[in-house]
Amino acid sequence: MGPGALLLLVSVMLRSLSEASLTTIIGELNGQTVLPCSTVAENATSVAWFLENSEQKVLDCDRSSSSDSRFLRVNGSTLVITSLRMEDGGNYGCKDCAQLQAAPAQPHIQLSITSGPQNVSFQILPSNILPNGTLYTLAGSNLNVSCFTQSIPQAKMDVTLNTQNKSPELFHSVVGAYLNFTLFNIGADYEGNYTCVAKNHLSQKTVSSVLELLVYHPPTFPMHCSANNTGAPSELSVKCHWPEGHPPPILQWEVDGKILSNETSDTLETLLNGSLFNDKQTLTCRGRYLIGETTKEEACQVYLGYPVPQSQPLRTCLIGENVTLSCTVSGANPLATIAWLRNLSTPDVVIQPGKKYQITQAGNTSYLTIVNCSHEGDEGYYICMGMNAVATKDLYIWVEVNKPHNIVGLVSALLILFLLVVGLITGIILYCDPQVYLKANPFRSGQSDVLILVDSEDEEEMEQMGGPVENGHYTDNPTSNQNPPAANGNIYKHQVLFHHPPENVSHDLASEEVSEDTEAENVGDQL
Repeated sequence: MGPGALLLLVSVMLRSLSEASLTTIIGELNGQTVLPCSTVAENATSVAWFLENSEQKVLDCDRSSSSDSRFLRVNGSTLVITSLRMEDGGNYGCKDCAQLQAAPAQPHIQLSITSGPQNVSFQILPSNILPNGTLYTLAGSNLNVSCFTQSIPQAKMDVTLNTQNKSPELFHSVVGAYLNFTLFNIGADYEGNYTCVAKNHLSQKTVSSVLELLVYHPPTFPMHCSANNTGAPSELSVKCHWPEGHPPPILQWEVDGKILSNETSDTLETLLNGSLFNDKQTLTCRGRYLIGETTKEEACQVYLGYPVPQSQPLRTCLIGENVTLSCTVSGANPLATIAWLRNLSTPDVVIQPGKKYQITQAGNTSYLTIVNCSHEGDEGYYICMGMNAVATKDLYIWVEVNKPHNIVGLVSALLILFLLVVGLITGIILYCDPQVYLKANPFRSGQSDVLILVDSEDEEEMEQMGGPVENGHYTDNPTSNQNPPAANGNIYKHQVLFHHPPENVSHDLASEEVSEDTEAENVGDQL
């Protein structure tokens, strides 16, 4: 390294050290700044100011101001510069006028002139402007965001989104005079306050511009309708809800083509006189959303219904016992409330639960338990009343209170009745077929019935024999040894006579039984 280069390096290092020891003062363009002289004695009364080196004086010892009236000396040593310009920036130093012949003084103040940021221009396109200045766009749009500012030196610019549901989100950041980016297919979560912030890193001055952007979209949930009781007699509340639309849709209640109410809101509740409507009456809520080219319509219905109480019309309770009445109400819209009344001198007084009456309800069924039934106090009509804002319906239930029954006497009566029935059935059987008894008689011995087939002509002879005869009829075909059959194929009839055989008939013959099946088989063989 040659002597020249070494000298230059030393000079640069000394300059860097000198600049590092400088006090920096920031002055705003067209503004005013004050430079104190800290290198002279406190009692110095005359100070000269110079720029960069002592040879470039901006304020002489013998003058309180320079030819440029913007430079003024105050309190003997302080330099005041007004109407700052960009060229006023640099390294300033001061020197006691009594020591001008001494070694040259070094600058000790660095004056930096800044400007801005100012004139921030912030845009979000395409968008529409509401009368209050708020911007709006449609969901699914592509937005171009741009921000411009003037600043010396160039400012750092940030664009952020502030929403109610989350912390600020930084979209883009740049150091320069212009910022630009695009948001694609924005949704409802892109709605909020967009802020462009420009900051001068020297002066720390910050300016910002805020744009409120609304993202319009139709309701995303289906419409819902309901009917409710308000608690006031016959006052009906109908409500429809169509949420998540922005801006809110127009809702309208109507019945049979007649408009009852309408409002621009996501919820519409209307109070009506329920007694003016019939059973199964239909009320319709219509919703309409129309923003720009986006149109959406939807409707829901409410079906009003009278309460219909149902129960057993008659209940019985034994004295001293408990009985539970049940009442189920169906078909009611809005839902019905169930009350129990007593048909006494004050039928409009609702029964309250207590020691005598216990009331519980499960779903649309109410249970009334009467404790310790008495004939005088509890027998009579009880009223189940189903009530909603549309109608009130009653159902009467008769409660009969009886004395406990004699169980022993009841069982005895049933046993006697059973024996009578058995005796009656036995008598009928014996009367209709006495042979059942004769055959089953264990005291009969040595006698048996004989079945004999005879012709009708021989019946008289059998009668003349004097024995008991029981007549019957039997039909078969004649055998080959008897008269030939008629040409027309007629079948001969025989009477079957049952009688007791004489004493001289042998036991073998008497015990022989001739059946209809045997006779039929013989006739078949002969044919």
